[in-house]
Amino acid sequence: MASQATVINPWHWLNEDGSFPEHDARLRNKIIRVAQCIEYGGPLARGETRETLLACRRRPGNTPCPGLLWVLKQVDDAILAFCPCCKNDESLIYEWEETTWAEGPMEPVHVDMLASERGDPPPPPKTPGPGDLDALLTRTLKLLGSPMTSTELRRLVSTSPHPNMVIQAVLGALPMPPTRGALERFVPLLLQLWNQTPRADLGGRAPANVATAAPPRTRQKVGRNAPCPCGSGKKYKRCCGLAPELH
Repeated sequence: MASQATVINPWHWLNEDGSFPEHDARLRNKIIRVAQCIEYGGPLARGETRETLLACRRRPGNTPCPGLLWVLKQVDDAILAFCPCCKNDESLIYEWEETTWAEGPMEPVHVDMLASERGDPPPPPKTPGPGDLDALLTRTLKLLGSPMTSTELRRLVSTSPHPNMVIQAVLGALPMPPTRGALERFVPLLLQLWNQTPRADLGGRAPANVATAAPPRTRQKVGRNAPCPCGSGKKYKRCCGLAPELH
């Protein structure tokens, strides 16, 4: 299968420390493609294969191949990158074991830690942050495919008697049905907006600020000589009306 593949040793292109070459954009793009093949294929066992997200570059009959590359770990641990669509073997990668991509995608690093390692100041917070409700709503409305702005949504919320009516109004104006993921992002944000929006029917208060305490409980007064309400048949003063230490 690998007879047509180009044999590659990534260390012919990498710097001694394994970093990318800086001044040759064409070579850099080539080694990035190889690095991605290593990320996909390095963790495989011999004989295992995996589909990548790398588009095949062949143009059989001057028409771009629609296939994606697959990687196969061979018996000598080489990584073969091939396209099952046009039957092309693109590359056969050796000497990949000591590269930084050999174990698959690198572990995540927090941006503050990365900045500290480089001696840079902490990066500014990315927007929108968790509390930036308008920006989050704007993104989610776009995910739904709605032309509505967050300002228009706020106005709709403030005048609607129930959040379900807001949802129906937003979804009813969409040009096509929304995806499930977009709905799962939109509904919690809408409920957050609903709870934070002052309403005229609540005296200018937001639902989240309305007291929800239960009304005080009232206790019915029982005469001392009346039958005890517990149903014992005794007089109240001889039953539940006794002092706790005597009852």
